[in-house]
Amino acid sequence: MTGWATYKWQELSGPEVAALAQETQVAILPIGCVEMHGPHLPTGTDSFQTEGIAEMIALREPAIILPTLFYNINDEMTCYPGTISISPELMARLYEELCCEAARNGFTKIILLIGHGGSQDVTQFIHHSFLQRRLEEQGHGCEVETSLVLRFRPDLVHLDRLESLPDGEGPYYPKTVENAWYTIDWLRQVPKGYVGLPHIATPEKGMRLAELIAGECVRVIRQIKAYDPGRDR
Repeated sequence: MTGWATYKWQELSGPEVAALAQETQVAILPIGCVEMHGPHLPTGTDSFQTEGIAEMIALREPAIILPTLFYNINDEMTCYPGTISISPELMARLYEELCCEAARNGFTKIILLIGHGGSQDVTQFIHHSFLQRRLEEQGHGCEVETSLVLRFRPDLVHLDRLESLPDGEGPYYPKTVENAWYTIDWLRQVPKGYVGLPHIATPEKGMRLAELIAGECVRVIRQIKAYDPGRDR
């Protein structure tokens, strides 16, 4: 392959995937979900913004992008319409097999790009499991997420569906127990399915946010590529 561009695994032929593995060891797995993000955003919000950022990263740092993972654990959002929730046990098995398959194809430095809060618990478990065997969100539907979807999929954003804010009303944030996570708090305190101020989101804010996130991810990926776990032994 000549030059560099955004290469999505599912858009390449088998020989093209093999050729790409000769140029980079890095694979990015965009991790999203399917869940309600208020009346104004699509249920695939986490997936769309994560996939968009993965593409921005791959343009700066050679990497292949695995097919975006839309399904995820989501028990705290099952009280809302549009949510699809998968068990942690199944997700753990899926992450493990996806990583093993990416590695089998020559991509041994795998970046799990998490766009759905809560995914880190299962991915960290998988990380520890691999090590044991010697294998190698701001808000929710808020200004940040709305701006990012406006950047990547503006056709799916419907700000007109939001209730207008009374004069002087501030951001809508849930009240929870400080420094503690309790699922019932989420169910009770987020009746509208979103937090923050999505009303003030713009595509320009989404662009700036995406650039910052992509830039930081590139920095981390370059460190991962340069890291040799056996060098100091």
